[in-house]
Amino acid sequence: MKMKRFYIVIFMLTVSAYCAAQNNGIGNGLAISFDRYFETDSTGAASIILNAKPDYVNMSKQSKLFVIDNLLSVRNRKLAYVYYNHKREIWGKDASNNLDLLDTIDLNSISELKTALRESQKLVKHPWFVYFGGQGMFNSDYLNLACNARVGFFLLLEKWDLALSQGWNISSAGENVTINIPIGLSSKYYFPTTIKGQRISPYLGGGIGYTYVSAYDSMSETEELQTDLSALAGVSWALGPGSLDVGLQYGKVSKFGISIGYTFFPWRK
Repeated sequence: MKMKRFYIVIFMLTVSAYCAAQNNGIGNGLAISFDRYFETDSTGAASIILNAKPDYVNMSKQSKLFVIDNLLSVRNRKLAYVYYNHKREIWGKDASNNLDLLDTIDLNSISELKTALRESQKLVKHPWFVYFGGQGMFNSDYLNLACNARVGFFLLLEKWDLALSQGWNISSAGENVTINIPIGLSSKYYFPTTIKGQRISPYLGGGIGYTYVSAYDSMSETEELQTDLSALAGVSWALGPGSLDVGLQYGKVSKFGISIGYTFFPWRK
C-alpha cells in the first residue's frame, strides 16, 4: 500500500513537472536554443536580427527553419535576419504564417561591389584622358609636319570634353620656313553611335588659344604671338582602352589640317 502511494506521488510530481514545462516549455526551450545557436539579437517593430553560432551554421535548412519558426512565434514577428561568416539569411512568414528562407546574401560580395562602385564613380564623374596625334605632308618642294597633344576631362561622360591643347607645326617651302606652336583650350561634343557592333562617335568642337609664329628665310626672320580660333570636326572609333581619332581642323592662324591620333582613357578597361 505504501509502495502504491509512493508511485502515485511520483506520478503526480512527474505530471506536475510536465505541465509546468508545457506552460513555460517553449520559452525555456527557445532560451536554451537561443544560447546554443545565437550570440546576440535585437528585435525591431517587425523583425529580429540574430548573430549565429557555429551550431546554427552547421544545421540543415529544415532544422534552421524549426528554430527560427519557434523564435518568431515567441517574439511575434514575421521576419528574421541571421548573420554569420559574412553572410546574411533572410527568413520570412507569408500570409498563411508559413516560414521560408527568402534569401542568402554574401556580404563580402556586396562590400566588394560597393567599393568598386565607389571607386568607379570617382573616376567616371569627370574622367580624364590623354591624346597624342600628328600629321605630315611633303614632296620635293614642300614639307609640313605637325604633332599635337590634349590632356583633359569629360564634362559629360563620353559626350562632351574640355582639354588643354598643345601643338607644334613646321612647314617649309623652299627657303621659307614657318614654325607654329599653338597652346589653348579645346572642347569637343561627341555623338556616340554603334555601327555593326563598333562604337563610332562623330564629333564637332572648337578651340581658342595663342599661337607663337616664327617665320624666316634667307633674308629675314619674324616672330609674333597671335590669338587663334579654330573649328574641329572628326570621328572617334572606340578601340582598346581608348579611341582612334581622325579629325579636321581649321584655324585663323593654324589654317587647315588633318590629324590622326589616339585618345587614351586610363579609367577604361
